[in-house]
Amino acid sequence: MNLAVSNPNLSVILPVGCNAKCEFCYWKKDCGLTVEKFENIAVTLPSIFTQCSITGGEPTLLSNLTEYLKTAKNRFDKVVLNTNGCLLTLEHIKVVDYVNISRHHYLDDKNRKVFGTETVPSVGKLKILCSYGNITLNCFLPEGFSDKQFINDYIEFAKYMGAKVAFRKYYNNLNILTEIDTDKTLVMEHFCGACRHRIHIINDCNVTFKYSVKETSEHVNGIYELILHPNGNLAYDWAGKYILTYQGD
Repeated sequence: MNLAVSNPNLSVILPVGCNAKCEFCYWKKDCGLTVEKFENIAVTLPSIFTQCSITGGEPTLLSNLTEYLKTAKNRFDKVVLNTNGCLLTLEHIKVVDYVNISRHHYLDDKNRKVFGTETVPSVGKLKILCSYGNITLNCFLPEGFSDKQFINDYIEFAKYMGAKVAFRKYYNNLNILTEIDTDKTLVMEHFCGACRHRIHIINDCNVTFKYSVKETSEHVNGIYELILHPNGNLAYDWAGKYILTYQGD
């Protein structure tokens, strides 16, 4: 197995629907993955795979989500749950190391419009969820985004929530950065070829700008991450075109 990084990630797309209709989402409904199959695949991966991301669809709609989370935690050192917070509970948060909650606007009405649903958490519910643990609010910035005031206002919102914030933006070259992302407040930077993370402390809030490609397999020489699809296939890519036949060490 040719690895492109020293700490490759396993991303697990759970076999579950979604309550939202975000225009930029990659997800498509499919089924076949079970907790048992997930565990069998996880334990056969090389020990260098130490982190796992659980995503969907919307994971919290899955009735046995906690089983998947516990299975992941039994195998991996770091487990991250990605959710829009729809049915997120303290039980879910306590199992994993980190929770990323998608929140694309600080105002409830505009956030619901992006998601295309009324079922995402309100500011009040989000405040409660953020009090439970290590929460990062993920905000996707569309192509051509340049509203510096929005970013400042969102950071203030995240600080009030007691959460970290990550602004995500797709890029085609390394020169496309967000205006507020300057070296003045930069505390750490990471670049691997497929993504670039620039971490800041802004207004006493932990702020990360994530610039990433849509398909890592097309930009790095080797395996950056593996994706376990909801149909049970383990692949190199999010589209599920390049299926891995690997069966262990």
